[in-house]
Amino acid sequence: MTRRLARLPLAFVVVLSIILAACSSTPAAPALTDPKEIVTKGVTSLTAVKTFEFTGSFTGKVKVPQMGDFDLSTVTMAGAIDVTNKNLKFTLDAPSLLGTKVEALVVGNTAYYKLAGAVAMMVPGGGSGKFTKAEVPTASGDPMAAATDITKAVAELQALLDKLPVPPTKGADEKCGDQDCYHVTSKLSAADLKSLNPTAAEGDVTFDLWTRKSDYRPAKLSFSATSAEMGKVGMTLEIKYDVPVSVAAPPADQVAP
Repeated sequence: MTRRLARLPLAFVVVLSIILAACSSTPAAPALTDPKEIVTKGVTSLTAVKTFEFTGSFTGKVKVPQMGDFDLSTVTMAGAIDVTNKNLKFTLDAPSLLGTKVEALVVGNTAYYKLAGAVAMMVPGGGSGKFTKAEVPTASGDPMAAATDITKAVAELQALLDKLPVPPTKGADEKCGDQDCYHVTSKLSAADLKSLNPTAAEGDVTFDLWTRKSDYRPAKLSFSATSAEMGKVGMTLEIKYDVPVSVAAPPADQVAP
């Protein structure tokens, strides 16, 4: 009897540890096989997102009439969004596009942007080297809320998926960093695009989506287009969630009067 009593505390600790481990572990999301459902789940998974950041890279060369080819491999972009506080920041650096640079901030309902290079030539006062301040239009409601209206986005996405002449396909699962991901690909020929929109430009497009198997959140997106007029170009976005995002208005002396 004494030995049994002595073993009770140890047994209690073991059982308690198992219970705590079971309670603290995150249940695995149900496995998906339908590519359309994977895409839809990727959108609905964003409802609880508070913050995220993304980085973008480009490939290929774009042909511009009377200006020649522009190499996109040197172009990069990055951004971060604090959904809760309605703040965001975005940068685009495109040295091969006549030194184009874009820096943008949104703090609440106020936006700040600074332009350099070719894009600055297209906007009055864009080459001042300082931020231009502008109020974000709110006549049609909260722009951040509109941009994150998941219900509307899902309805529009499902309608688009149903219209596709060629349905998306699911490839083999892949690694996205330390995450296991689903991989869905949608390929549309020039004829497919014309059936959706008769005014669409000539060319083929491919869209790839990788979503995390653990919670369905999109981890990476890739888009490529090929046409006789523009050549072949591609863009890849990689996304991280629940990261610290700090966005503040620029100092007053860096804002154009």
